Amino acid sequence: MSTRRQDFGVTFTVNVGTTKSLQLTILDPDTGLAKDLSSNTLYAGSTVKIYKPDGTQIGATINATFSNRSNGIMLFTVSGTSQATLANAGNWIGEIIFTNNGGLTVDQQQFNIDIKQSF
Repeated sequence: MSTRRQDFGVTFTVNVGTTKSLQLTILDPDTGLAKDLSSNTLYAGSTVKIYKPDGTQIGATINATFSNRSNGIMLFTVSGTSQATLANAGNWIGEIIFTNNGGLTVDQQQFNIDIKQSF
């Protein structure tokens, strides 16, 4: 079992063996409001990674999609056979990474994710 060391304000819960689509609203840290991701040049792509506190990645990198760019809404799917496995049960750090059209990282935001064992 793991211990939550930091609260990022958003927590997703996924049961072991479940593939689940999740929606995340990206917030502008300066205003606290939804971040406008309308620029296809600045926000060309996005991925999600899930980490243990020591930096070890859990499962494969997840492709994220822009659902509503002007309102900062992103979609991604956690896989029951890659990320949400029994070996990965615990409280982890999720990170969404944005890249520009040149492939450079332009923003990153974290969230909490709990992968729970079903009984």
